[in-house]
Order: sequence, then structure tokens, then C-alpha cells
Amino acid sequence: MLPIRILIVDDDPLNRFLLTHMLEQEGYTDTYEAEDGLMALEMQERLDPDLVLLDVIMPDMDGYEVATRLKKRAGGIYLPIIFITALDDKDALVRCLSVGGDDFVAKPFNKVILAAKIRAHGRSRLLSKETYTQNKLLSYHRNLVEREHKIVEHIFSNALSIDDSLRPFIDYQLTPATDFNGDLFLMCKNPGGGMYFLIGDFTGHGLASAIGALPVAQAFQTMCGKGLSLVEMARTLNKTLLLFLPDDMFFAAALVEIKQNGTQIDVWNGGMPELILQSKEGPIVKRFFSKHMSLGILDDQDFEAEVDRYEARYGDRLIGFSDGILEIENPQGEMLGEDGIEQWLIQQPEIDLDTMLLKVSDYTQGAERLDDITLVIYICQPLTSIERLIHASNVPTTIINKLNVVSLKTENPIVKVVDVLTNQLNLYGLHSEIFTVLSELYNNSLDHGILVLDSEVKHTEDGFFEYFTLREERLQALTEGSITITTDYNPQNKQLHIQLKDSGKGFDPTQIEHNSHSENSYGRGIALVKELADSLEYSENGTKVDVLFNI
Repeated sequence: MLPIRILIVDDDPLNRFLLTHMLEQEGYTDTYEAEDGLMALEMQERLDPDLVLLDVIMPDMDGYEVATRLKKRAGGIYLPIIFITALDDKDALVRCLSVGGDDFVAKPFNKVILAAKIRAHGRSRLLSKETYTQNKLLSYHRNLVEREHKIVEHIFSNALSIDDSLRPFIDYQLTPATDFNGDLFLMCKNPGGGMYFLIGDFTGHGLASAIGALPVAQAFQTMCGKGLSLVEMARTLNKTLLLFLPDDMFFAAALVEIKQNGTQIDVWNGGMPELILQSKEGPIVKRFFSKHMSLGILDDQDFEAEVDRYEARYGDRLIGFSDGILEIENPQGEMLGEDGIEQWLIQQPEIDLDTMLLKVSDYTQGAERLDDITLVIYICQPLTSIERLIHASNVPTTIINKLNVVSLKTENPIVKVVDVLTNQLNLYGLHSEIFTVLSELYNNSLDHGILVLDSEVKHTEDGFFEYFTLREERLQALTEGSITITTDYNPQNKQLHIQLKDSGKGFDPTQIEHNSHSENSYGRGIALVKELADSLEYSENGTKVDVLFNI
């Protein structure tokens, strides 16, 4: 039997006695009596009864009015009211129900029927109380979640803010599938006068995915301020996310650097859909495919960070997007895919993001999206309004780094060498160029001068794997050898001279330069060094190379 508290409201003491006695016989001992309506209302406030047995005819305040007030005070919890009446007028009985009564019993009382009705309404009362408690708990948690979401939104709005000065150069749109976005778009100035931007997509969507944006944004903005190369950025972000993300989560990302001329484009793509370079006339002239694993998967020794480079023309458009747009489906269940995106671009060479989003809605016919969507368009143009921040030291400086066998076997000594150089001379605006040049020259000295590797191997079908396997074997077996890097800065003529001298047997730089123009060079090699530096000269049978930067 359900333990319920019963309030008996009747102005006749005999009726109250009979009801109390009958209820006790049925096991309902928690009963209370009120001799009129005012007392009933006072006792409801004090006792919170679970069921009310209410007489209709009472002085001062009849049962109709008492029922109305009792129900109103009960709020959102069901309070069963059973009218006790000797009336047989149908209109009176209908009125009992219309003012809030839930049932009625006739005088003289039938104990069996009364007990059955109390049990039935008691169960409803108990369910209502449980539901009310659960709803209050849900409401509390909903309010708590909403408050936490507002806090997170505030943090995100500050941590993921976009530099307004770069908005004229890039049009972008992020449309999350839920309140929080698993996709990420960031852009920052380059101290060298250009700009960076990042398009990324965390596993899944919603808050769990979006929370990873915070360490990525912080690291990205810090690296942009130092003018790091995309190689350094990708490797640093990978290390960060390996520590931060759980094993079943990763971050697909495309990192893009655009030089100040507005047409030289570097792309590191790890797991994102291809970025499309469309000429101003309409045809697609370049696709920056994903050539790397997503961030947060591979250990650092297995991570690849080579960059794809292309020289575009003014008016060309670079279009990037997350896979959320590729995976949208029409009512027939057909995905849009990369072919669908390219058809939009070819049909409307000057299509803008608003029109593309309208096409998304038309394609899905308003169906709910299951993933976040990011769209980015950059139109190649001079970035002359972005200030080039190079405040080189006024003190003549020479730095000599001699890398012995232990250093050569280290993961990448060039990172530390360039950090020391740019920090010492305050050359953040040239960090990316210096890093790229030193990396290329260092790799040539190590691979061809000391390890005596032939780059022609890389041009076979399995060449890259064979080349780097052989490279690792020879590097680990190396017992002697050195590369000396000398940097000499002259503040009078604002020139930075860098020299690399290795202890190897030398190599033919013209052959390496020839290879750097091949289709498999990905815009790297000596040809790239000549683009970035003001002069380049190999000597001493290729064991020494001098480059010059005019600051």
C-alpha cells in the first residue's frame, strides 16, 4: 500500500469520524481533518497532503471554491481531490469535476469503492511527484549546461577571434551542425608581410570536438607572431595534439601561408579535402591534395611536414572547405562530393560563399545537416597593407653552429638554429624564409654531401620510401661527419650572410638543381632557395654554400 497523507474536509464531525475510521481499517493511518475551507487551505500549506476528500456543501466557503484554491496552490504536482457528496444532480456533479475535482464518492460511503479510488489516485499522485522532481532536476541541469555553454562561448569568442584587418582578403563561413563547431578557421598576419590561415576539422562535432580548438588557436597565434614556417607549425601542432587529444580523436587540418606578393601560396594539407586554385577565367589550375596524416595521430619521428608550393596569378581564387559540405546528401541519398563542388565553381567562376550556401540548402532541400560546414575563399591580390615587421638588431652579430655526428642524428637541428638566429637578431619577419632556406641547404649537405644519397632514386615508383629508408640506415650508421653553419649579420648594409660547410666528399649542385625543377619536387630544392634568398653560391665541390639575405 502506498503511504499517502490524506486530508478530510467536511463541516460535519460525524462524517469526518466515519471517513477516518474507514480509512484506518484500509490501512491509511496518516489522515488529517479540517472542519471548513479556510482550515483546509491552512493545513495544505503546512502538511502538503497527497489526496483530499472534500465535502461540497459547507458554510462560508463551499467545496467548489476550496477545490479551485487547493489546485492552484498545488502548482505543477497533481493533487487528487475526491468530492464527498450526497447530491445526485448531474449538473452539480459536472461542476465538481469542472472546478478541479478528479472524482467523487456518494454518501453513504462505500468503503470498498472509496479505498479503490484512493489507491488509483494515490498512484497518480506518486508518479506526478516523481515527474515533478525529475523535471526540476532536468531544469537545473539544463540551466547549468546553458550557463556553462555561455561561459565556453565567451572563452571561444575571445580565444578564436579573427584579426579584422585581414577580413578584406578572405571570405569565410562556418556553419556548425550543433551549438559548437568541430570545424575551425583561424587567420593571422605574418611578420614578413603576408598572412597565414588554417582550416581544420576535429573528429565529430559539438562541444567535445570544439574544445580542442583552444590549444590549437593559442599555439597557432603564437607561431604566427614568430613568423614560423608551415613545416614548424604542422610539427608543433601535431606534438601539442598528441598530448592533448584522446586516442580516438584527431584533427584534420590545412595550413596555408600566403606571401606578401599575394600569389605565392604554401600549403600543408593533412587529412582535409583538397584546396582548389581556380583561375580568374574559370578553369581549375591546381589542387592541393592531402599528402599527410591528420594531426594528433603520428608520433613525431613518423610525422611528415613537407609543404606544397605554387605561384598563382592575381585574380586566381583559392577555395577551401571541410568535408561537411562534401558529405551533404540530396533526397536520393547522393553525396555532393568534390565533383559537385567543382561543378559549382566551373558553372559560376565568380560564385561567392552566400550563393554556395544557398546551393547547399537547395541540394539537401532543407534536410538537417549531420556535420559542420566551413567554406573559405581567398582571391590572390597584393597584401601591401599588411606591414612587414623586421626590426633587425643594430649590433653586428656572428653565430657559428657546428653540428657533429650526434647533432646530425638529432631529429631536426635546424629548428633550434633558426630559433636562436631569429630571436637574437629580432628577424621574425624572415623566420619562414630563413628556415626554409636552411632546411633545404642542410638536407642537401647531409643527404648528398655526407650520406652520399642519389636523389634520382626518388623518381621511381617506390622511390620516396626507398630513399628515406636508405637515408635512415646511413644516418644511423654514421660515425663521423659535421656541418658548420655560420651566420653573419652586418647592420651597416643590412645583410644576413649564411654559410654551410660540410665534411663530406661533395656533390654536383647543378644536378640537384635540375631535380628541384622536376614534377616531384613539390616546389622545393635549390630552385626554391634561389626564390627566397637574394643570392646563392656553391663552391669547393659542393661542400660549401653561401646565401645572402638583404634585410
